[in-house]
This record gives sequence, structure tokens and C-alpha cells, in this order.
Amino acid sequence: MSTEEDFEQYLGSYIGEDQYIALLLDYDGTLAEIPDRPELSVIPPETKKVLYNLVNSGKVFVAIISGRSLEDLRGKVGIDNVIYSGNLGLEILLPDGTRHNQTISEETANNFEKMIDHLTKEVAHNGAWIQNKQIAITLHYREMNPELVPELLVKANQIIKGYGYQTHAAHNALEVNPPIEWNKGLAAELILRTSFDENWKRRKVIFAGDDTPDEDVMKVIKGFGKSFRITRGVDVVTNADFKILSVQSVFLMLKWIEKKMCK
Repeated sequence: MSTEEDFEQYLGSYIGEDQYIALLLDYDGTLAEIPDRPELSVIPPETKKVLYNLVNSGKVFVAIISGRSLEDLRGKVGIDNVIYSGNLGLEILLPDGTRHNQTISEETANNFEKMIDHLTKEVAHNGAWIQNKQIAITLHYREMNPELVPELLVKANQIIKGYGYQTHAAHNALEVNPPIEWNKGLAAELILRTSFDENWKRRKVIFAGDDTPDEDVMKVIKGFGKSFRITRGVDVVTNADFKILSVQSVFLMLKWIEKKMCK
């Protein structure tokens, strides 16, 4: 799916006419390209403009669920009346200022800085580095010699689990989160349940994401929503209804939705 006509073919009948839709989106690799360093990420102006138009159309509900910290995510997108969810759903901020944050035990919270110090001494070398997201971290190894990565992951996992935290694989990175049974999918469900009535599963929901944690959202909306996995890998196994190639493809989808909903 690489043209607006493709989206008309596969989503036109799903949305129908004069529908109100819920649009859930990842950020990195979906709305913005993944740069060498997270702080260099920029949402393209044309994408931001279309997203702004959708948010203010009165017909499109928008939530962005990211692995970034909540404040970082909100700063990168910079659009009001959007629900922002950071740290893979651990933090949720509604437009009225209401927050839904998952509770972390005092013992776990006390181990956070100790874990970072230990990882900094033992594994944050040779191109590997730590992104501190206040209640979670990302261990990046994109710049590392690929031959050194397996040893890094073994050592990092041992250290992280020793402090009671859990890990999830991501693009050239290891996501490190508190030991809470929570994920992007549960965050998406909470967002939809609290934003709509008990018939939230009857809503028209569209989701796009590019990474393994996004699969949890795809599972939640399976059967009543439509989801897209951004990937160039033909062998990637996904719960998504469709695969699309790139951030540019996501922009084309948003443009199509804008034309469809903002007539």
C-alpha cells in the first residue's frame, strides 16, 4: 500500500461516510524517521500539518503511544487536544490534564538509578548508550559493532533482571521497563475505554506502528479495527491487517484520511 488510492481501496468501505474515527499512532518509525540519536527526531512539517487538521476536524480522535517519555513525546509532536502516552503506555496524559500512570513500587523505583549506574559502568561502551526516560530506559546499540551485540545483550539482561526490571527487544535497542504487566495494547484499550462509552469496540479504529511493542495494540483492536505495520521486511510476522513500507506511506494514509473526513 503506497498510494492514496490503495488506502481508498482497503479503508474506504471500512470508514464509510460521515464516520467519527479513532486514530492511534506510534511516533518513531511511524510519524517520524528514526535518527541516529532520539533527540534529533523531527516530525515532518507536512505530517504535523495534516495531523493538526485531523485533530481539529471534529471527526478524528487522535492518540499517540510511544516508547519515549511522555514529556519528550509531547514536545516532539506539539499538538493540543491529542492524547499522549509515553514509556510504552506507562504514562497517559489526556487533553484536560488528567493522567493515568501505572504505579511503581518504592523498591523498584529505588533500584532505577542503581541499575543505570551499573549498566553505565558495565555495558554502555563501544557505541552502546543509555537513554534515561525517568521511569524506564532504552539501551541503544545502533552504533555498535554487530559482533559485540550478543555479548552486550547477555550482560545487560543479567544486570537489568538483577534489579527487578524487564526487557523488550526493539529496533537496535533494548527497552527496559518496571516489572508491571502493562504494554502499549493495554494502554490503547484504556484510552479507548475511558474516551468512549462501553461500546468502544464498535468504534472505527485505525492504528499504525513499526515495532514489536506495537503488535500488542494490533492484538487489542483485531476484529473491529484496522492496523498497519510499517516494515520493509517481507518475512516479518505481524498481527497487523496490512503492511506499509515507510513513514512516507503513513503520511499518505493521513492525507487520505484528511480528504475523506475533512470534506
